[in-house]
Amino acid sequence: MYFVILTELGIAISQDGKHVRSFPFSQPASDFVAVKNAQYNLRDIIEFLSKAQSPLMVNDEALLKALKKESLDVQMMEQKQIEQIQATKPQILIDAEFAKNQQDAMTKLRDFALQLSSARVTEISQSPDLHIIQAIKALDEIDVMINGLSSRLREWYGLHFPELDNIIDSINGYAQIVMAGKRQDLSKTVYEDAGFPDSKVEMLSVIQDKSKGGDISKENLVIVQSIAKQILEMAEIRRAMESHIESEMKSVAPNLSAILGAAVGARILSKAGSLKKLATMPASTIQILGAEKALFRALKTGTEPPKHGILFQHPIVHAAPRWQRGKMARAIASKAAIASRVDVYGGGLNHTLLEKLNVRVNEIGEKYKEPTQRAPPQRREERRERFGERRRQDRFREGQREGRFGDRRRDGTRGGSTRREFRADVKKRKKFGKRR
Repeated sequence: MYFVILTELGIAISQDGKHVRSFPFSQPASDFVAVKNAQYNLRDIIEFLSKAQSPLMVNDEALLKALKKESLDVQMMEQKQIEQIQATKPQILIDAEFAKNQQDAMTKLRDFALQLSSARVTEISQSPDLHIIQAIKALDEIDVMINGLSSRLREWYGLHFPELDNIIDSINGYAQIVMAGKRQDLSKTVYEDAGFPDSKVEMLSVIQDKSKGGDISKENLVIVQSIAKQILEMAEIRRAMESHIESEMKSVAPNLSAILGAAVGARILSKAGSLKKLATMPASTIQILGAEKALFRALKTGTEPPKHGILFQHPIVHAAPRWQRGKMARAIASKAAIASRVDVYGGGLNHTLLEKLNVRVNEIGEKYKEPTQRAPPQRREERRERFGERRRQDRFREGQREGRFGDRRRDGTRGGSTRREFRADVKKRKKFGKRR
């Protein structure tokens, strides 16, 4: 019987405790991973073993599957044998001529571990879903910066043209007007280039002449215009990044992107950590991703738990009536869980998931047109009070059975006590401690 042993430095073959043949790895870390993933070329090993005409025993599941595909008589070693191989690994490497001595074997095993770790880090860093996570985080940070700068821009330029703030809601449109200069320099062409309709252009032209804002110096105007320029540049970066995220989501996670949309899907992916981690999560966890604080607060106080987290940004959930949002979020989360698993294993775009989701959304909309009445959730304090009352009653009954409470009889034993006496005894215990 031949024993085929997969080691970190190569594959060793022995017979009846004696080394017969060894097949060293040229690049131990990458070749070892290739064997585990059934991507290693085992042609020389298979040729040697096919001539043996003897049963084979292996110590690795991946190697077992690869040899069984070649119609070889191979079996898995027992757990004790595998543990023995692990305990005597340096000596096996020396017998297979993978190492010269004990110290050389330990050094090569250490180098193998370092190479394998660095290869795993490189593999993980190249994962495209991690780049999507970084892109969506950068997009959210750009939104925060744009909102902060726009607030400062409106306040500063509002000293010169205060009426503009109440009329224009668009950040980009406001920044383009600021880039045109002072209030006196604005014209209808500036408003039209900023993308405003004719009705608003006429309104701005009338208000411009009647503005009650003060004058602004050239130095202050230059600084304000630099802030407006930064806002416009970041808005352009945001548009480019948004289109990049959408294209990456369609290529990396097409089913998740179809169910949740590019932006919501990327945020769910970011909260989960990676596409593989998201694929291992149940639908109930995906449903409340982003609402962890509300969930733990509900568990602590006994209030109603959250029905959705990041999924509230989904158009279907956001547009649904209040009493339908939880059911909509649950339906979307269940399909998102399936979609992430399909994307992990490369199943391609599945149109059935989106069709079934649309059917379920229509069912919810038709079935729950009106809100359902139900009792308010019981708070934790009420539950605790009721539990404490039951516990006091149980202790009272137990005390009556055992004769621990009540007045002493003539024979020296205690009789049963009333409930009032029992409660008085409990108060004494709280005040003076347990009686000894």
